[in-house]
Amino acid sequence: MKNVMVRAWEIAKSAVVKFGGKVKEYFSQALTMAWKETKAPKYAEVELKPGNSKCKTWIAQIVGFHPVYKLSRKFLNNDTTDQYGYKIFFLNDGVYEYNNGKRRGFFRIVGGQEISINQDEAHAFVAATA
Repeated sequence: MKNVMVRAWEIAKSAVVKFGGKVKEYFSQALTMAWKETKAPKYAEVELKPGNSKCKTWIAQIVGFHPVYKLSRKFLNNDTTDQYGYKIFFLNDGVYEYNNGKRRGFFRIVGGQEISINQDEAHAFVAATA
């Protein structure tokens, strides 16, 4: 509760700086926005098609650098599957690599949103957080 109130005051004060006026004029809407931020999911739901005997599908969290493979990965088990066999992962903020059978790539989760990135951006993010 305290975090919500603190965040509401921050939002209201930034509105005063941006639009002028008094903090109390913006506080009601700021409180609504702060509650919405608090209740928003902090994870993203990512879905991959099921693998077969020729090609496996997987998601791995990038956890650092590796001397041989460039990036150190932590392979994740899917959280659930849907009725068609698709693998569903609930992922928190971070950098991930995926293989969906035909393609491999990287993506980031930021505030519950999935953002596609390339390998250089993945390296830069890991270097910044290390």
